[in-house]
Amino acid sequence: LAMNLVRLAPGGEITPHVHSDSTETFYILKGCGVSWIDGEPIELAPGVCAFAPPAVTHSVCNTGEADLEALSIFNPPI
Repeated sequence: LAMNLVRLAPGGEITPHVHSDSTETFYILKGCGVSWIDGEPIELAPGVCAFAPPAVTHSVCNTGEADLEALSIFNPPI
């Protein structure tokens, strides 16, 4: 397991990508946005988790007016 604190400014994004052997879970601490996982949108707000299985394309975009802060959790670590 590995964790990173992610902070995206308004309009910021993590572009679509894939982790071939790891899951990635985003746990939202502050702000709002949208995560696209395998083409499906997930609305992000504090307390929401978004889960991307291995080999599935995913991304995150801050659609709010304040920073989006999230824990990005990888299993196994990348």
